[in-house]
Amino acid sequence: MLSDIDRADMTAKDRVKQGKLEVRTEGVVLKTAKWNGPRTAEGIQRIAQAQFKHGAFSKVNLVAKHAEALQLRQLEDIARLVGMIQGPRMRGAKPRGYKAIRPMEAVKALVALE
Repeated sequence: MLSDIDRADMTAKDRVKQGKLEVRTEGVVLKTAKWNGPRTAEGIQRIAQAQFKHGAFSKVNLVAKHAEALQLRQLEDIARLVGMIQGPRMRGAKPRGYKAIRPMEAVKALVALE
């Protein structure tokens, strides 16, 4: 325990903190265990509902953004072939599934499909 000299140096706030630490170390034993996930169907449903994404990051919206990015890259390739754009290319990673449109025949084939 603390002597009278040590108690005189402590403020009232310090005494409260010290008391809490003693109680925690003497009387409370914390049990720790790893959580392995929900075990029941209701628990699985509850977790799925909590993880449900909506708005800008929903699966439907992400697929739409990916399709738009792919289309934008293809339009950039077409504009470069025609001569509408000069200078550096668009920055950033290319979308998955992107194939560069190089020859003019590929542009004609793409326009014919649509």
